Amino acid sequence: MGISVNGFARLGTHVVAPIAWTLLAPIAVVLGDKGGLIWPSLLALAGSAVLTLAAGWVIKQASAFGISPHTAPESAAVTVLAFTLGPVMLLGGLLVAWVCWARVKLGEDTFAEAAAGVLLGILIGGLGWIGLIVFLFS
Repeated sequence: MGISVNGFARLGTHVVAPIAWTLLAPIAVVLGDKGGLIWPSLLALAGSAVLTLAAGWVIKQASAFGISPHTAPESAAVTVLAFTLGPVMLLGGLLVAWVCWARVKLGEDTFAEAAAGVLLGILIGGLGWIGLIVFLFS
């Protein structure tokens, strides 16, 4: 039988999106442990996720343009992890791409909303990484 395209999209948006970020946290713990970055990495991850959601909400209130609350935190997490733990973490971008496609496919976000979420996540994830560097070296 197999899974339909819409079923695959629902899996992406209703299963992968909520748990993808929480799956990245244990990865940060395991890999961060080798470099002594467990707590700073988790703090940067959590802070970036909260900031993306808050910034997306503020933008929506101010402009009525909805930024995807599913793609932004995942993009931020992948950005923080790529900077702190290395480029192999960019593979998490495949999960972000799946979530973006699924949100658009199911009509839950427009392409612009999903893309804006990714861009916001990368921006805030980068700021989270800078915050992590400042925290570690101050």
